[in-house]
Amino acid sequence: MTKLFSEYSKYGSEFSTVDISAFGILEGISETIVSTGLKYPNAAPIGIIVKDGKYFVRLFRGSHTWANVLKEGYMGANVVYNPLLFVRSTFFDLEPSEFDYVPAHKLNFPVLKEAAAWIIFKCINVMNTDQTLVADLIPMNAGFNEVHKKNILVPNRGFNAVLEATVHATRYQLSGDKKYIELIQHYENLASKCGGENEKKAMKLLHEVLEF
Repeated sequence: MTKLFSEYSKYGSEFSTVDISAFGILEGISETIVSTGLKYPNAAPIGIIVKDGKYFVRLFRGSHTWANVLKEGYMGANVVYNPLLFVRSTFFDLEPSEFDYVPAHKLNFPVLKEAAAWIIFKCINVMNTDQTLVADLIPMNAGFNEVHKKNILVPNRGFNAVLEATVHATRYQLSGDKKYIELIQHYENLASKCGGENEKKAMKLLHEVLEF
């Protein structure tokens, strides 16, 4: 059943009724690249969590995304199919030229030019602890990138392998546990067999970042 957001009408007319499922955000955890920062845009891979028709996000304390959400209360979920962009946005700051701006409740909000689609959320019921920030998400605006909308993509095991390897790379950086290197190498083999040129470039960049 399509989930609309009429149940959030109590928050006022500023919130749009947006069919999020039409933009690829479904039950479970949808891997997106989240953009934040009205003045200095930032991007990082973040999962949008959907459970029982409700949307929320969990951010680690100390990240740029955490700081921007805590300060400004907004975030954009960018649907991206380029595995290299996931790795770059995990370990590096993207260039300002890689962002566009779209309207969202009197704001010009940054989204990625390479995104196939984007959803701008207001973050409410923010709970900030010593380690994480958890917030409910209310969609304010959403749209497709007409350039990328025509390029229909099917699931690619190589692309998914890059996502898994990137997650393990961040865990390795935090813990230094060698078991994550073994997991990265496992997914690297899968990306090499099932992925294309971008997947291979993404894994090469992970090697350079982690120096293994």
